[in-house]
Amino acid sequence: MTPFARKPVFAIAGAAALLLLIGSAVDGYFFDELYFLSAGKHHLDWGYADQPPLVPVLARAMDFLFPGSVIGLRLPATLVMAVTVVVAALTARELGGAKRAQVMAAGAAAISLHAVTINHWLTTYTLDPLWWALVLWLVVRWTRTRDDRALLCAALVTALALQTKFLIPVLWVALGVSVLAIGPRELLRRPLLWVGAAVAVLTTVPGLLWQAAHGWPQAEMTQVVVREAEMQGGRPALLIGGLISAGVIAGAILCLYGGWFLLRSKELRFLGWTVLGAIALLLITNGQPRYLAGLYPLLFAAGAVRFERSEPGRWWSWALRWPGYALSTVVAIGFGGFVLAVQIPFSATGPTETATVAEAFNRLPAPQRERTALVASIYPTAATLDRFGPELGLPLTQSPHRGYWYFGPPAEGKDTVLYVGEDVDRVRPYFASAREVAPHVWLCEGRNQPWQRVWPHLRYT
Repeated sequence: MTPFARKPVFAIAGAAALLLLIGSAVDGYFFDELYFLSAGKHHLDWGYADQPPLVPVLARAMDFLFPGSVIGLRLPATLVMAVTVVVAALTARELGGAKRAQVMAAGAAAISLHAVTINHWLTTYTLDPLWWALVLWLVVRWTRTRDDRALLCAALVTALALQTKFLIPVLWVALGVSVLAIGPRELLRRPLLWVGAAVAVLTTVPGLLWQAAHGWPQAEMTQVVVREAEMQGGRPALLIGGLISAGVIAGAILCLYGGWFLLRSKELRFLGWTVLGAIALLLITNGQPRYLAGLYPLLFAAGAVRFERSEPGRWWSWALRWPGYALSTVVAIGFGGFVLAVQIPFSATGPTETATVAEAFNRLPAPQRERTALVASIYPTAATLDRFGPELGLPLTQSPHRGYWYFGPPAEGKDTVLYVGEDVDRVRPYFASAREVAPHVWLCEGRNQPWQRVWPHLRYT
């Protein structure tokens, strides 16, 4: 077993984390972060329409520890980024890689486009790739040592993954089919694996009961993801976008090289087919490119180990030396800067928009304010108002859009609505009058039906 290249790997992980912290200090909230924050602070539950409870719980905890701090909210995402870098290096070590391979794998994980953009935010798709990476590292470790504790830990990591996103079964199905087809079949006969699997299932029961009680909204949200994937280019975009997201130049080449190495290795071939199986399942289900991120650390590690053992004598091998990594870093930072440039104006509109709504709400006579509910057309607007509105005197917001619909309608005593959105015609039939009191802010008065009847008609995804 080769020594762990602790100092350079930790240095790379620290530098990547510092870069994300700087980004967090520059821009504001991402709208999905605001949704998770609102879900955790105001609607804590065993489950949600579009995800299990772990990320909302983390958002609530971070806001409690660091009230109103974007940097504080994103500390778990920053830590996940750093740990993913270390896991990539550890995977290379388990595959027999020495210092060079470990540093290459860590470097590729740090400069992938997924790392420098999506890992910037606290979301389900930030945490989930780490769980995949940990499971694959532990399976690689079991392959080398036959220590069943690694399989137990992999199953326990799966329990965490199932509290983050219902996606990791894709990985286990691909792994199980691969092992049954080409071995090592003994992996599936290890008792500790099934002990851990039982724990994973038991911890998922409360969330599944919530889903069952609410009509399995996760299934409907899956169709929303499919529609979004089709709008973004469908199945070809999954492959192309996934390869680009791995990292322009070094990351993409390591993924391809690593996959080729795994498929050619007699002992590790089942992992290569696991990767292909997971990709195939995501193609069948019209997944999004970011769903592939959990496979990157294994592929980076395998490619780095193969390169270390027998450096390819091809023209593209320069991409796996320091010039290629340097250029890949420049591209990644440049792309990350572009994302920040787009995100900063968007996040800056939140307080301004909220102030406009608050001004309209506070102009209402006090008795009418008591009877007025705040309803937003879409969940990003609702989450924004819930973050910045209470300090300006606004009540919590309802919305018929996606997961927010499940937070429930306004109280029955609210016969007036301050509606924020451009599609006021959705709610107009249920009120005697609707007039615009500020840009895209409508005062709807005289509700003519109970909320229990109105709310189902307003729902949309």
